[in-house]
Amino acid sequence: MSGFVGGVFAEDVCGEYDDQGVCTYIIPEHFLPPKEFSQEEIDEMKRKAVLITMHEGTFLIELFPEDAPNTVHNFLKLVESGYYDGIVFHRIIPGFVIQAGDPNTKDPEVDRSLWGQGDPGYTINAEFNTLQHDRGIVSMARGEHPDSAGSQFFIVVEDSNFLDGEYTAFGRLAPGLPQATNKITALATGDRDAPLDVSKATIIKATILDPFTSGGFDEPDRNNSIIKTTRVFTDDGKPTGEFTENYFNRLHQVSFEIPFRWTISEGTGNYLNLVLEPSPDDHNVQQQVAASGFVPQILILSEEREPSKESAGVSTALFLIRGGEEPKISDNYVFENDRGGKAHIIISTQALQTPTETNQFKVIQLHFINSESSYSIVYVNVPEWFRYEINAFVKTVETFEVMFDGKMQSINFGQEPIFKQLMEIAREKPEPESLPPVRIGGCLIATAAFGSELAPQVQQLRELRDNTVLQTESGSTFMVGFNQLYYSFSPIIADYERENPVFKEAVKLTITPLLTSLTLLQYVDINSEYEMLGYGTAVILLNIGMYFIAPAVLIMTVKKRI
Repeated sequence: MSGFVGGVFAEDVCGEYDDQGVCTYIIPEHFLPPKEFSQEEIDEMKRKAVLITMHEGTFLIELFPEDAPNTVHNFLKLVESGYYDGIVFHRIIPGFVIQAGDPNTKDPEVDRSLWGQGDPGYTINAEFNTLQHDRGIVSMARGEHPDSAGSQFFIVVEDSNFLDGEYTAFGRLAPGLPQATNKITALATGDRDAPLDVSKATIIKATILDPFTSGGFDEPDRNNSIIKTTRVFTDDGKPTGEFTENYFNRLHQVSFEIPFRWTISEGTGNYLNLVLEPSPDDHNVQQQVAASGFVPQILILSEEREPSKESAGVSTALFLIRGGEEPKISDNYVFENDRGGKAHIIISTQALQTPTETNQFKVIQLHFINSESSYSIVYVNVPEWFRYEINAFVKTVETFEVMFDGKMQSINFGQEPIFKQLMEIAREKPEPESLPPVRIGGCLIATAAFGSELAPQVQQLRELRDNTVLQTESGSTFMVGFNQLYYSFSPIIADYERENPVFKEAVKLTITPLLTSLTLLQYVDINSEYEMLGYGTAVILLNIGMYFIAPAVLIMTVKKRI
């Protein structure tokens, strides 16, 4: 037996004091906010089990406080108080569930039509989790509102996984031990699946076993992830007709609210790889998709932390569209939340060339880390429709939770001023901007000179740009300015190269020393902004010497000899 109420769980909260400071009213625990349990308290509940004695047989219930601590705590309190003694399994559905816990069933004079409507006078919050509703699982019954459970519970008779994520599973019948399940399901039933022989469906006694160990039992089956659908209610408890969907991944310990009318798909691999897209039911977005040919996406990714990919406590990751040109970065910030956690946010546009056209994309990406992993939340859309779905990205960030200091916590970046300001700007209608002509891509002059984007010299330029220059802020800033200048004249030169073979060979001879000098950057370690500036300046000066100073010296020497 157990002295449960007298243990570490008994915490009286006074609601009223007299003039001498003596408490005159203790607030009932069920009217207080849900309790956050320590690991010690969860372990204490884990060492308990509940034995339910029937007229024919028993049920021994193993508890899972690590999944539903408040539910287990409430169940144990009710058991210890004798609440379940004399209560009837009032709902018996062979092949599905048996249900008990309604105090109305204790009174033989009560109209049986009221069976299933009773409660202990209060309700508890749902604690939906990843436990699968397999045979033997014990779960809380509830009404339409997810937080309407109180004392009624059901025992799953046959696997019913469609209940997963919709009801709070908090225990199971101890595996390998005799249980009274078959005795109860064999009883004859009448209206509303109620037993005709009430005596055989009545709980004689429910007791707490302490200590109890489940060391020899296999772990229950769990879902790697679940989507919890919750009905939205007004403050006075009336349903609004709307629902929210919350995604939880047990393996990667992440949780967030799925944006309204968006769907989620899970990729394969050892790390988090989620893709969110608008559902076909969102007709406004589908019109955008029809016009642009692109489906907006939110990508949620994780990988193991690597110190070499971090700087000043943030990830230096940069999301790039595969096969796309170098991104044009418009915003690049590192900021902190109120807990001191850092995030790196980047807004950019990127072009992707196809055989017939160049497609433009706008990308906003948020990178952050915890003790073990690096995370990225990325929103991708075409520029003209980008602002219309930015709220889906904001909702994902604002509700995103990961593991910090051993417990699930909000990342707390969505309320920071810099984030909110950038999102307001992203919602504004963009001003028309002149984009490079369709034929323009990266490395245009070199591509025309060497005949193909697959030429080794062109690939070398791309690798140097992506793997070296763009890995630093100063390098990215330089590339933004360089692109503005480069696109002002490179199309003309590239077109003339294709028209004039002699000019093409001249350009090839001219840029070969430049390409050779740039390869020097591949043989040095650039680990800081200072080193990038130093080596970059040195290469620029080297080329000034080769293309201007050396020819000038040569011309002056020739003139003197003449």
